[in-house]
Amino acid sequence: MKLYKLLIIIIPFFCLSVYANNDNKKENIIFIIVDDLRDLDMADNQLQILTPNIDKLKKSGVTFKNSFTNNPVCGASRASLLTGLRPTKNRFTTFHTKINEDAPNSLTIASHLKNNGYRTISNGKISHHARDAAYGWDDIFRGTRNNPKDYKDPINIKNLKNNFGPASEFVYTDDNDYSDGKVAQKTIRDIKSINQSDKPFFIAVGFQKPHLPFVAPKKYWDLYDKDDIVLPLNNFFPPNAPQKANYFYELRKFTDIPEKGAISDDKAKELIHAYYACVSYIDAQIGLILDELKSQGLSNNTTVVLTSDHGFSLSEHGRWTKHNLFQYELKIPMIISSPKYKKNKTSESFVELIDLYATFCDLAEIETPDFVQGKSLVSNLKNPNKVSSEIAFSIWRNGETLISNKYYYTEWKRKGSVIDRMLYDIENDKLQMNNIAEIRSNKSIVDSLSLILNKHIKSKK
Repeated sequence: MKLYKLLIIIIPFFCLSVYANNDNKKENIIFIIVDDLRDLDMADNQLQILTPNIDKLKKSGVTFKNSFTNNPVCGASRASLLTGLRPTKNRFTTFHTKINEDAPNSLTIASHLKNNGYRTISNGKISHHARDAAYGWDDIFRGTRNNPKDYKDPINIKNLKNNFGPASEFVYTDDNDYSDGKVAQKTIRDIKSINQSDKPFFIAVGFQKPHLPFVAPKKYWDLYDKDDIVLPLNNFFPPNAPQKANYFYELRKFTDIPEKGAISDDKAKELIHAYYACVSYIDAQIGLILDELKSQGLSNNTTVVLTSDHGFSLSEHGRWTKHNLFQYELKIPMIISSPKYKKNKTSESFVELIDLYATFCDLAEIETPDFVQGKSLVSNLKNPNKVSSEIAFSIWRNGETLISNKYYYTEWKRKGSVIDRMLYDIENDKLQMNNIAEIRSNKSIVDSLSLILNKHIKSKK
């Protein structure tokens, strides 16, 4: 009986000691990056995508409404984010970009945090290549697949053509049968195992859906009525936009998509439905991670950052892709939920993926290296009404874009000379359907934006 009473006293004291020790550590960071996740508020006449867990995360932090990728392709944008270096025409240019090749001596954010006492874990797709810049991570888990595209339907697996099957798939299966479910479960195990560690943690979680093919368990398809799926109002290419902005290729590789020509309305609605299902599936995985943080008593000293590597066009401008410089490919979600800062707020400040390196440094209370080209967003977390920047930049191949509240301005150059331009007045043409770059009365606007854009291009190292 005396031993029982002694345990009643000791166990709560031990638990309090563990959590007190946890609270005295540096801030933990969970960084969630979702492949091909467009800004969820960009749908025009379409259904709202159901994301209850992302919505909950918004209520616990600051949502940056004007967030942009620096290059709308996965390998390049991720390399830029992880190194704090902007993409240029010669660095971080394509989907198969490697940090080890383009910036082999760089100090990645994972390395910097690791050098400053953090345990660093990479789960899922963080770098485009699993072992790229592996020196920064204590642990790397990519996820497991039974075929390159993670199909589960035996018929689709049997009929793969060059590793490609249909562009979408639904099956009655468990969340954890897909790679992203395994990534979520690995992250949950990590949170449990390192809860009582003396080290703070930086866990990067990379979900591959809603990247093509759009495959998700049937229950997430059932969240939406296919008869309610509609095409966007601007589902055709603008007649006065440069044709170089019209190209898309990735979707064409799938076996149920024509190699040339238009995608039928029925197929387009099926693809939109499938993308929605994939986003809701990933939202559920995010919810599991957030629940585990709370269950382990880590919510009070863990910052959660959610973003995407770039957006995706769901037939806007008649395109199904990233890989260009329209808003649907460039605009991304960005939510930062920190127990130290404001809750349920939005920021109008313009932010870019490259800003995350400096932000992670400030959250961890370590010095930001001099080479980092982005700016910390912590001041915006403290004061969401603060507008630190009113402009953002992105690049795709030989095209460069300047983005502001009013304009999207793009120049394509060859041998130093401008060969094409796009200018959209986003206040009056939110669907980007009227390129006004060549209208004579807009020359002063074009000249002014071109000056700012080219100054930015020259400043990149």
